[in-house]
Amino acid sequence: PPVAGFAILTLTATTYLLAGHLREQVCTYMCPWPRIQGALTDAHSLNILYRVERGEPRASVKTAAALRAAGRPAGDCVDCYACVTACPAGIDIRDGLQLACIQCGLCADACDAVMARLGRPTGLIAYDTEANGRRRAAGLPPVQRILRPRTVAYGLLVVGIGGFMLASLATRSFTGISVLHDRNPLFVVLSEGGVRNGYAVRVINKRPVERRFVLGLEGLPGARLEVVGAADDLVVPADTTREYRVLVFAPPGRAGSAPLAFRVTDPASGETALAQDHFKAP
Repeated sequence: PPVAGFAILTLTATTYLLAGHLREQVCTYMCPWPRIQGALTDAHSLNILYRVERGEPRASVKTAAALRAAGRPAGDCVDCYACVTACPAGIDIRDGLQLACIQCGLCADACDAVMARLGRPTGLIAYDTEANGRRRAAGLPPVQRILRPRTVAYGLLVVGIGGFMLASLATRSFTGISVLHDRNPLFVVLSEGGVRNGYAVRVINKRPVERRFVLGLEGLPGARLEVVGAADDLVVPADTTREYRVLVFAPPGRAGSAPLAFRVTDPASGETALAQDHFKAP
């Protein structure tokens, strides 16, 4: 169908565009992670940083040797651009922490490999804090502030969310039911004056074993239900759902709309699930 063809073409075009041609732009401008990272970190957070006081001024190996021999300052950075080449976002970490940085550490690995070949200490690009960078520039020793109001709040937040998820998992129901009323026709008037409604009832079994359920009707006096093509018990395989066609018959004299509920019960465990809907009549 045209709709399916349009969907396939749109998905293909956007995949090639975003993943093939706009990779860095997607990470920088569309991905929410850089904004989240920037909001969560502070001056004492560990990030991949370039140690300016050690790397500057940049110079090649020969130029740095000549500068040191002349008593002039020379940094360890040889301006090889290995860090830029290794960066998935294509940024230069030597310009400081940037929005596009994903803290993968590939620039640090590339720089350490270069320093090892040159016989210089590694760690020119490494996990560090902005506060320690300023302290070293001022001639002060670095400090580590792990317990801060921010980290305590983050820890409590993680524990709270984890506890909520654990409690939800421990108390979750292993039985579920959903009901969808027929749209057309909403009801059928039978020859004896009764009214029939049709429903699609989906029974959910979340246990790893096959189970048998009994379907019951509540809230509609005098009505009866019939499961099309099924016996008294509804058999649902392990870890799956099964949909049944259910017909509800109301005696003559029923008029208007009335609420009703479908209750599915597992006789073996006693677990039940309830789904609300309406019975339609003229």
